[in-house]
Amino acid sequence: MEEISGFELPGRKAEYLKIIGIMGGCARTNEIARRVGVAPSTATKTLLALADEGYLEHTPYRGVSLTTQGERYARFLLRRHRLLSLALSQFGLTPAEACREANMLEGRVSKDLVDRICASLGHPVQSVCGPIEHDLACCPDTG
Repeated sequence: MEEISGFELPGRKAEYLKIIGIMGGCARTNEIARRVGVAPSTATKTLLALADEGYLEHTPYRGVSLTTQGERYARFLLRRHRLLSLALSQFGLTPAEACREANMLEGRVSKDLVDRICASLGHPVQSVCGPIEHDLACCPDTG
């Protein structure tokens, strides 16, 4: 399986995968569109592109589900977001501020930096915005 760098997808596509991951790995197009803040037709185009790239399975009039590749990447995206939020909260930001700032920064943060942040924070299990699922490459004793 190919190693994740953190830069495989543009920010908007990564946001879709992260939202689908938060929703449990399956979602209807209209719900994704609502959460992203776009028209359903716009969401459909992005979801079809993600399906073409192997991250999603798309069933017309039903929605999408993460493939194995999509699930792996969505987990990374959630982990990156939650670790960045936690790190930012250490600078006095409220949970909402830390989450908002993490959303703006996360597309610029590599997996290597995420692993280093995780280690420097002592491999935390909880962020200001949810539980942190660990990567066995970074945290072999906590996965």
